[in-house]
Amino acid sequence: MNDSSFSLTTLSANPEYFESVIALIEREFHYSSELSFARDFALLMDPLNFENCYLYVDTTTNQVVSHLALCPRVMTKNNHQIKVAFIGGIATVKEYRGRDLFKGLMNHALNEHSKECALFILWSEITGLYEKFGFHLSGGLIETGHAVFTNNDRPVGFQKTTFKDLSPKDFDSLRSVYSQFNEKYFFTVIREEKEWSIIKEMTSIDLYIRKNPDGVLEQYFCVNKGRDLSNIIHEIGCLPDQYLPLMKTLQRFKTWLPESELSLSSNKDIFFTAFMRLGNYQVLKEFLQKTSDGALELYDMTGDQVKFKFEQKEYQATHQDFLQYLFGPRPSVEFEKFLLSPYITGTDSI
Repeated sequence: MNDSSFSLTTLSANPEYFESVIALIEREFHYSSELSFARDFALLMDPLNFENCYLYVDTTTNQVVSHLALCPRVMTKNNHQIKVAFIGGIATVKEYRGRDLFKGLMNHALNEHSKECALFILWSEITGLYEKFGFHLSGGLIETGHAVFTNNDRPVGFQKTTFKDLSPKDFDSLRSVYSQFNEKYFFTVIREEKEWSIIKEMTSIDLYIRKNPDGVLEQYFCVNKGRDLSNIIHEIGCLPDQYLPLMKTLQRFKTWLPESELSLSSNKDIFFTAFMRLGNYQVLKEFLQKTSDGALELYDMTGDQVKFKFEQKEYQATHQDFLQYLFGPRPSVEFEKFLLSPYITGTDSI
């Protein structure tokens, strides 16, 4: 977009626009006064991520008129890591729509991170808009039960709290549980010190924890996130030997898990996880080679086609089909064993 009446900048360059950005997002998404986008999506809007918060300013009025943010993260499967980017906080002032502001921000963000990110991921109910940028609904998500969780349904032994209210000992135990189980078992997001320090302040998430007889935290789950994910159990964590007992306790509720855990669910419906877009070819190629023990090899990703070899046989697919072959829903039989259904919890999603 070449309209000289708009200036492209970031919140790192112009932090004075932060309040205007939040006001724009909350107005366009119809937030009520008691809720806070900045609190609910702190990983996206924290000052540590300001360099990835892109905005257009009307130079004639000094008004923030469009915003889009990107949050770089690292996901892991079987100790193999892949850099991805979550996109959110997308809003444009109503009177400025139709002037390619969103298009300009999206293209800029994708170009800025195209060299290091293998996947771009966003959550939205608008289908056609994002397909124009190469995003496709992908990933398999299940909801284990039908019961709506409320505090009155709290399982025996669990206590309600928040990340912020945990003692230092319990917070360290929870972090250990996440790294020992979630990061080892699922295809999920790695949380470093920076992410945990931000998550600790996310008070809009209700946290339920259970300790063993020695007072050590061994199971937890998360419900709610501000106005989103109401009464949904959107994250679980436990010591490795506690997974099946924990799921037996929670499976009757609306508990979100990746499609790979379908055997634990009485509800066999499978939903899309998010919109996904293929990013850097080389980064994706290396990750898939490692996670497949060399069985899957990309050798070309030109236009809308992906060419790959699987067990030395050559195949070709569209980006949309290839994303679903890998990540679901209903991944291809050949790729199913790699267990790449992403588990991006509500805590991390944008």
